[in-house]
Amino acid sequence: MLNFLKTIFSLKDENSYKPNKNANTPQCENTKVSNILQDNKITIQNILNNFSDLIIREVKITNNPKYSAIFVYLNNMIETVLIEESIIEKLTNKREEYTYSPWTKEYSKYLFGVRDEDVHIDMNKVINSILSGKLILFIDGLNEAMVINVTKPPARSIEEPQVETVIRGPREGFTESMTTNMTLIRKKIKSVNLKMETLKIGRETKTDITIAYLSNIANYKIINEIRERLNKVDIDSVIAANYIKEYIEDDPLSIFPTIFSTERADVVASKILEGRIAIITDGTPLVITVPSLFIEFFMSNEDYYLKFIPATINRWIRYLSFIITLTLPGIYLAITTFHQEVIPRALLITFIKARSRVPYSALLESLLMLLMYEILREAGVRMPRSVGQAMSVVGALVLGQAAVEAGIVSTPMVIVVSATAICSFAIPATDMYAAVTAPRFILLIIGGTFGLLGLTCGIIILFMTLISQRSFGIPYMAPLAPFISKEFPDLLIRRPIWAKSKRSWLITGKSSIKRKPESRIKSIKEEQAKAMEERESKE
Repeated sequence: MLNFLKTIFSLKDENSYKPNKNANTPQCENTKVSNILQDNKITIQNILNNFSDLIIREVKITNNPKYSAIFVYLNNMIETVLIEESIIEKLTNKREEYTYSPWTKEYSKYLFGVRDEDVHIDMNKVINSILSGKLILFIDGLNEAMVINVTKPPARSIEEPQVETVIRGPREGFTESMTTNMTLIRKKIKSVNLKMETLKIGRETKTDITIAYLSNIANYKIINEIRERLNKVDIDSVIAANYIKEYIEDDPLSIFPTIFSTERADVVASKILEGRIAIITDGTPLVITVPSLFIEFFMSNEDYYLKFIPATINRWIRYLSFIITLTLPGIYLAITTFHQEVIPRALLITFIKARSRVPYSALLESLLMLLMYEILREAGVRMPRSVGQAMSVVGALVLGQAAVEAGIVSTPMVIVVSATAICSFAIPATDMYAAVTAPRFILLIIGGTFGLLGLTCGIIILFMTLISQRSFGIPYMAPLAPFISKEFPDLLIRRPIWAKSKRSWLITGKSSIKRKPESRIKSIKEEQAKAMEERESKE
């Protein structure tokens, strides 16, 4: 069945890969920058045809009619005041003495601080820079174009993430600007080992994709694997980070997420410091990190802003909530349908009375209730906030109570579905929260059809599937399977920060030390020794 699905999703249309010869798309791959100013102007107008926001402005260098130049840029991508005051005024201002001749390349490079790598002779690179919102300078007599990076596209300010709520800790969330997101990470990791590599993906969008990692910690095999997978991506557009996730993940048909995504800068910084690699996509406030383990989706960065004992209890609650939201409907259905002997007599009588008015089977009742819950949840997300909250109250209270009184559903089933819904919200990662829905329905049908034996077999098959998965070659269920004794305590408890002296060798591929083993003990002993000396000196 799995191979059949893979065959369906990998079907190729033979005509989809044939280039459209009739498409009227200007080609500029082999075009070079001319030394004649008007030729460059005509070339850009032909390539960027029907660009209503294209600005081509001709000026005279030092107000001398002999020295002509043109600026090319897209309107609203750069502030007009910035162009007037910082660029045009400098170039047209007449000076008494010149370090370089005004018509030369060195004069403009000196004036605007242009780097050598920002001087292009290829028109394709010039067009890409214009589309990226940069300012281009052509000088008459020069067959080179200079890129002046004064880009300031529209962007929103840094705000608290809306999905990943923060109780304590930093409230800085990523934005749609890649430069802002890179700065937020640099702000937290001030290290020369923090490397950021940028490449462009998307034939039409030419979206910037940045790989961020610590060169002294990250596993170079995984870094090379990420580069290889990204270079193989051939798509016309990349609008969001999920476009990249679906192309580079190990198993595209997997229900459970194998790539972690977050809106919080402190989460990404902490994962990079653990040896993982972050992938930043321009235009989206989500940053993805790889490789990812199953247990990561139940850990919250806020655990490290609490004492380790309450943080450990919170982690146990999340594990328990995951088990309940996944198996509770199936267990309830299996017990009430096939194994009534395990229910206390008084409770069994209550169940029988509650179901006496329901006209159809418990399996159909469960499916209808869970389906209605999913519809209400999706509707609440899509509606405006004020309307969504009101609709959730109406759906949970009015609709549920009316269904019970009408005899459409039983009261125990309402309690089971409500408990299932509440437990699902305890999962901190939204990707894992969404992934639980399909297995919950599958286990519900198995439990209602084959009882506890079938439900147990379904759970075993589910975890066997999870054990067989990989995230960039790393076992998804580590350190449980394979069992790693040194890292297994992190699965059960949130160990104190001073107790974690090494990073995971499974992620980094080497022995990476976070701190010296005796650093905390040594500091305490030094403080005690200093206190004793001060007491002796006073005495």
